Amino acid sequence: MPKFDMGAAWDDAVLLLKSHSALTGAIASVFLFLPTLAVSWFGPQPIEPAAGATFEQIMQALQATMRQMLPYQLLIALIAAVGGVGIMRLWLARSGTSVSEALGFALKMLPTMIGVQILTGLAMGIGFILLLVPALYLMGRLALVSAFVADRGIANPLTAIGESWSLTKDNGWRIFFFLFLVGLVIGILTLIVAGIVGAAFGTTEGAGLILTGLVEAGFAAVGGLVSAAICAATYRQLALRDADRVFS
Repeated sequence: MPKFDMGAAWDDAVLLLKSHSALTGAIASVFLFLPTLAVSWFGPQPIEPAAGATFEQIMQALQATMRQMLPYQLLIALIAAVGGVGIMRLWLARSGTSVSEALGFALKMLPTMIGVQILTGLAMGIGFILLLVPALYLMGRLALVSAFVADRGIANPLTAIGESWSLTKDNGWRIFFFLFLVGLVIGILTLIVAGIVGAAFGTTEGAGLILTGLVEAGFAAVGGLVSAAICAATYRQLALRDADRVFS
C-alpha cells in the first residue's frame, strides 16, 4: 500500500474548503456551530470544586462534570457526523449536488451513522481500556468511514468500517498524527481565545457565558469542517491509488 502523503492531503483539503464554501459553511453552521452553542449556553455548567478542595475532591468534581455532559456530547457528535456526511457529499459527489440533496442524503444515512458511532465508540473504548496506543491507531484506521458513507452511500455500518480499515492499511499512524496535529493547533487556539475571553468577562453568566459559548462553538465548527476536509482529502488520495477496488 503506498504511503499516505500528508502534504498533498493538506493541499487538497484546502482546495476542498475553498470549494462550495458558502454551502458547506451553511451546513457547518447548522450541524456544527449551533448544537455546540446551544449546549454551551443552555446545557449543564461545569461543577466547580469547593475552595481548598483536595485533589480527590477536584477529580470527583471533574468526573461528575463529565458524566452530566456525556449525553450532550454524544448528541453533538451524532449531529456533527450527519453534517459531516452532508458536507462530504458535496465535496465527493461525482455530479452536481445541491445542499438539499446532500442533507437529504445525510439524513437518510442517519441510522448508518448511529450504528457507526456505536461500533466505533465500542472499539475505541476497548482500545483505551486495554491500552492507549491501540485506541489511537484505531482513530487513524477508521477515519475514512464517513467518507465511504458519503461517497458510496454504504448503509451497512460494518461494511463502511471494513472499507475504511482496508483502505488505510499501512497508513493508520500517519493519518492519526495528521489529524492529531491539526486538532492540536485548533485546540490550542481555542484555549487561548477562550482564556482571554474568560479572563476579561468571566465564563459562568452574562456576557462572559455568551462570548465563551460563541468562541467554543466557532472553533468547534471550524475544527469539524477542517477535519472533514482532511478526511475527504485523505480518502480521495488513497482511493485514487486503489481505484479498481473503491470505484468499481
